[in-house]
Amino acid sequence: MKKKILFGFAAVAIAALTIVACKRGFDKFDARGTDAGPVIVDTCTPVSCVSNVCNITPATLIDTVPRIISTGVNFTLTNNKIWILPYKCYVDSAAQLIVNPGTIIKAIKRTSNDSAAAIIVTRWGRINANGSATCPIIFTSNQTTPTTGDWGGIVLLGRAPVNKVNPTIEGINLPSVPAGIDVNYGGNVSNDNSGILRYVRIEYAGAAIATDNELNGLTCGGVGSGTTLSYIQVYKGNDDAFEFFGGTVNADHLYAYVPDDDAFDFDLGYVGRIQFAVSVLNATDDFSPNPNGIECDNDATGSSDQPYTYPKLSNLTVIGVCDSATSKKLGDVLLNGAQFRRNTRLTVFNSIFMGFPTGVDFTGSQIADTSCFRYNLVQAFDTKYKPTTFSHINTNQEFRTGTSANDSIQLVAPCNYSCPDFRPKVGSYPSSGANFTDGCVSTLGFTSVTYRGAFAACNTTNANWLAGWTKH
Repeated sequence: MKKKILFGFAAVAIAALTIVACKRGFDKFDARGTDAGPVIVDTCTPVSCVSNVCNITPATLIDTVPRIISTGVNFTLTNNKIWILPYKCYVDSAAQLIVNPGTIIKAIKRTSNDSAAAIIVTRWGRINANGSATCPIIFTSNQTTPTTGDWGGIVLLGRAPVNKVNPTIEGINLPSVPAGIDVNYGGNVSNDNSGILRYVRIEYAGAAIATDNELNGLTCGGVGSGTTLSYIQVYKGNDDAFEFFGGTVNADHLYAYVPDDDAFDFDLGYVGRIQFAVSVLNATDDFSPNPNGIECDNDATGSSDQPYTYPKLSNLTVIGVCDSATSKKLGDVLLNGAQFRRNTRLTVFNSIFMGFPTGVDFTGSQIADTSCFRYNLVQAFDTKYKPTTFSHINTNQEFRTGTSANDSIQLVAPCNYSCPDFRPKVGSYPSSGANFTDGCVSTLGFTSVTYRGAFAACNTTNANWLAGWTKH
């Protein structure tokens, strides 16, 4: 298991300062001293951080999730009882796990991580977990005092292309897999359908069987574009919040709250599209030795195996910690808002990266010049981007270094960890300036909005899409 580092101090509170919005070129923030532009009065209505939980009646009813959902069977988890997950549940070929809105599933923590409970949907199985903002579906720990890594999370395995031959998903102890169950992934069905996850919370997941062999909150292996991933929160998970090993699946409205390692990890030929996603760290929680907001590799060796990992990303808000003093106390633990390396490709537009020592790290010369990183806002405590001559950094985005992450960006309350508000303040830089007509992004199918980051300005109706179904 990865070595953890625990920080038992409170993050420094940051005063709310705002800046006037207008289009800026490369490295051209207006300066107020060494920090930001003039103050704008904030008149935003605070967000509500009350989480909806549907009534479970009668609450005394308890049932157990089966170990294997067999071929051709539809098994339904109803919301009139608490469901206990004592081990791995495999959704086998041509079977479907149906989870009703408002259902709560509690995983039992095992004595060894290699036997950790998890939901695993195999290549021909499906899950239909279609919740709502008022009745989210909750996968969580059964521990009285839950913590990261109590169980293994949700694993989706599909038949979409990957750049390796029939790989086995990591984080599963193969001798423990029941006879006849396939935990490989990948194929040639780009539009493969593994089902639906919508308005779902995955809490305290990410059990590890060995170092660099971990499950995550949501692990996707070769998942196809016929799958629906929308409004999903991974809450305090071990290892990565969302990891994509190859596949073509698109996703939207993802929330990584205090992941142990990376918030979003792409590998082995992932080529899907993600829009409207947010992540945040908390310096009082424990991290792996090297957390990034985004980590992206073609594979572990930087090979030229195809398809190349090539995520298409727009409207992300990726947040580390709030100030340089806190970052320095973390030493060399906190790394990059985003790290693209090992022969990957990328398209990143209209996004915010803030609160990391390095804003964006493009490691290695193999990354193709066809990659695009444009119309983004990047704040860093030490290094805006590296290497400084990298060709993908161009003049249609904005960069800043400074001691306070939010002075340069001006979200409403990104560091209020009990009830964060990631919406931009009215008139701030991210409240405008998005671009969806650029040739790198115009044909990718993104929803066109005017703002950068995952949220519209705080005076916009229904801008806070986290309301009602998420946990803090």
